[in-house]
Amino acid sequence: MIGWADIWIAVLSGCGIAIAAGLVLGLVGPFSMRPLRKVSPWVRSVILVLSAPAPLIAGILGAKLVAWSPHALPFDLVSHHCHADLAICSSHARAENSVLLIALGAGTLGALIVWIALSLFDLVSQSTQSQRLLGAACSSRNGRASRLVTDRIVAVSAGLLRPRIFISEGLVKRLDRSDVEVVIAHEAAHGQRRDSLIRLLVSVFSLGHLPHMKTRLLAELELAQEQICDRAAAKAFGAVPTAETLLKVERLKHSLGGESLPLCTAFDHSDIEARTRALVAPEFGMTRPAVIMFSCLLLIGALALLVAAEPVHHEIESLFISLQN
Repeated sequence: MIGWADIWIAVLSGCGIAIAAGLVLGLVGPFSMRPLRKVSPWVRSVILVLSAPAPLIAGILGAKLVAWSPHALPFDLVSHHCHADLAICSSHARAENSVLLIALGAGTLGALIVWIALSLFDLVSQSTQSQRLLGAACSSRNGRASRLVTDRIVAVSAGLLRPRIFISEGLVKRLDRSDVEVVIAHEAAHGQRRDSLIRLLVSVFSLGHLPHMKTRLLAELELAQEQICDRAAAKAFGAVPTAETLLKVERLKHSLGGESLPLCTAFDHSDIEARTRALVAPEFGMTRPAVIMFSCLLLIGALALLVAAEPVHHEIESLFISLQN
């Protein structure tokens, strides 16, 4: 039967594993981002979405292995860590449920839950406020898009579960009708995919990553999403017209100024050069090797968790036993 002491030790072990995973990804990740751009945007977005919560998932799985381990895995680095005085064991008594252990274990778990809840609440509030502010600035709704009363360059999809498209009057009067339809098709693709919601969840559950790695993951995910929606517009209007519209909007934004709101997907966001190149001269030859490599890394990570569970459990439990004594 699992005692409370085992649960708190598992929590602390999971945090240690999550931090270690975040450090490893922080060292290796930046070198893999540029090659990853040669993978098709859809596959790349899946890889990035799965990579973002990797430290958290590693910590949760590691904690579960530590708490429910039978202490008899055939490849333990500790010689069958257990709580009995046997020759084959690195044995010691079971850790007691001390005040220090409760404070560290329960405090860490509580802090994680509160941090995730507050982050979700804050980002959802920002998204709701952005959609409300945009809605208040609308003069009319023309088909799928709402018209904003401003001369600034704005074309965004706002909202998490029921996204709305907003385009400014300043943009509409400076673009041809066909260009406006390209912009609307692009933003409609964002809404259908719920890209704002995906970015919100990735931002919240990427805890464990080093700050520079989290920022890079979000930027690369944004680029992949923009390229996917560029392709959706290109299917309807052609790759070259879509690229030309993208450049027109970018030039207008630089000359007249644009507007950016939290958790909105904007037509002119991310790396414009990379997006244009992906439309007119796509180079995505690394898709299959990337899938194979990512699958191998997942397998290696799972094996590393299995191997590390026992020694991590043993060392943390031994530490608390020594502190109790």
